[in-house]
Amino acid sequence: MLLLLFVLLAGFSLVTWRLAVIQIKESPRLTALAAQKYQRHIVLPAHRGAIKDLQGEYLAHDEDVSELYTDRTHLREIITVRHHLAALRGMKAVELREQLGEVETLAAYHDHVAKVLGTILPGPEAEIRAQIASNKPEIVLAKQIDEETAKQWAILFKAEHIFGIHLRPAVARRFPAKDRLSLVLGDTDTSNKGRWGVEKLMDARLTGISGEQFIERDKSGHELPAYRGQVVEPQHGSDVHLTIDMQLQDNVEAICERAWKANKARRVVIVVTEPATGTVLAMAARPHRDVSNPDVSTWTNHVIAEPYEPGSIFKVVTLAAALDNNKVTPGEKIDCGNMFYEDPVRKVKLSDDEPLGMQTVKGVLVHSSNIGMYKISKRVGQDMLLDYASRFGFGAPTGIGLLGEKAGYMNTGKWSNTTYSRMPIGYEVSVTPLQMCMAYGVVANGGVLMKPRLIDRVVKSNGETEITPPQPVWQVCTSKTAASLRDFLEGVVLEGTGSRAALPEVRVGGKTGTTRRYDPEKKRYIEGSYLTSFIGMAPMENPQVVCLVMLDDPKAESEKMIRGGRVAAPIFAEVVRETLDHLAIRHERPLKVASKGGTP
Repeated sequence: MLLLLFVLLAGFSLVTWRLAVIQIKESPRLTALAAQKYQRHIVLPAHRGAIKDLQGEYLAHDEDVSELYTDRTHLREIITVRHHLAALRGMKAVELREQLGEVETLAAYHDHVAKVLGTILPGPEAEIRAQIASNKPEIVLAKQIDEETAKQWAILFKAEHIFGIHLRPAVARRFPAKDRLSLVLGDTDTSNKGRWGVEKLMDARLTGISGEQFIERDKSGHELPAYRGQVVEPQHGSDVHLTIDMQLQDNVEAICERAWKANKARRVVIVVTEPATGTVLAMAARPHRDVSNPDVSTWTNHVIAEPYEPGSIFKVVTLAAALDNNKVTPGEKIDCGNMFYEDPVRKVKLSDDEPLGMQTVKGVLVHSSNIGMYKISKRVGQDMLLDYASRFGFGAPTGIGLLGEKAGYMNTGKWSNTTYSRMPIGYEVSVTPLQMCMAYGVVANGGVLMKPRLIDRVVKSNGETEITPPQPVWQVCTSKTAASLRDFLEGVVLEGTGSRAALPEVRVGGKTGTTRRYDPEKKRYIEGSYLTSFIGMAPMENPQVVCLVMLDDPKAESEKMIRGGRVAAPIFAEVVRETLDHLAIRHERPLKVASKGGTP
């Protein structure tokens, strides 16, 4: 009896020791192995914030979708596989076991799964079969499956006894705006991170924090609710509202499209801003990105990424420097000569479109005299002109923050004789359309350069709203100089080269520009090819709008018809009329903000 007692105690001690080792020492390892086999970490994706226009119209938003993936563990669970295959063949699992070995059973079931999936997935059945039999823990078979399709697939899988193939939640980025404003909105990558445009600029605010959940499945692949882990809910990203109202944007886009086709231009750019705040009201360009066209050459945002020589619209910079520093007075007379002029010292030649003779400083701008502007610039000098060009924002990005923005070009080194004569009239300097709008905003608002304002507000997931305030950069010129320039620009429309920009019952001011197109490859100007532009503001008593219209290489019956005053000015008038009408209506109605649950 003592011997038997000793044996029993030794046996129980051994069992107890082994249990202790398993429960205490090896517990983490065994738990991890069990979890690896049957437990799954489910990511609960956070919605990326929506991008909306000023009034709340959805331009980009996330949509709940599903993705289909394989689970290697369940696809190789022989007992469950045998039961499902037996059910498909109308027999008992025991009978199937007598007919097929484990390898044959798994192969037969995988063939069945591949055949069913081949009816709903685009790939060939052989490729799907290889993915099912893969040694990888999981393979994603399909992404961005809409809710209705996911429901239909779940029903199909149940009817066809398919397990080990699961659906899990995901999100997909949708762009209801399509081609509208696509070059501003940008895009996201496969991980739903912003790549460019507003998506990139506001990525930190748009991106949410994903939640998580641990679930456990049995050998048949069914979830065990009793072992469901704690759920950490996702934190959705903030919504971003642009300053652009799509009602106005669509009108401007339509005008831009018509101008592009009617003039057979290489490109057309229209930008509309609010000078007091630097707010971007609309921006359109042709050609523009076609979301269905993979050609990346159409992905250039011409408003910020393709500088050009502005021509005569740059003359306000020269005049601002001269007026601000008392180099000239508005009523002073300048001899503009008889169409042609040659500087005997610098040996440069200039010409005007017509003999202008003696003109006031205002008249020099009104009639766009290159000769008169050159004579004024000689009083200003290189250093002062470069200083004012920089003050107006040229030679540096505007700060709008969109990827791909170019700074333009200014020759800040030693000038040649041609630079002395050409830069004051808008040659040998390159600018972007947005830079030019911001510069004319200085004239319109009393002398202050504003940072362009594209984001109106950010609305957090809890409803808290952050307004983006206007950001002044610096004082460029005195308010007196700005007032004189506004008077000059109004004169351009009333009695000068910009008469076709006039609007009934609205005081309009602006400047025409016509420059010869430069070929960077041949390093020369192209004969008979021009860039035409008109930039201005309205109403002149209190400018609410600054608008630039630029047409690159428009076609006309004769070369003399290709002028900023003839081609671009009428388009400017149409855009400004639409904008003023739109602003009058918008200011009368309360701001509408679409709810998160609204229909995109």
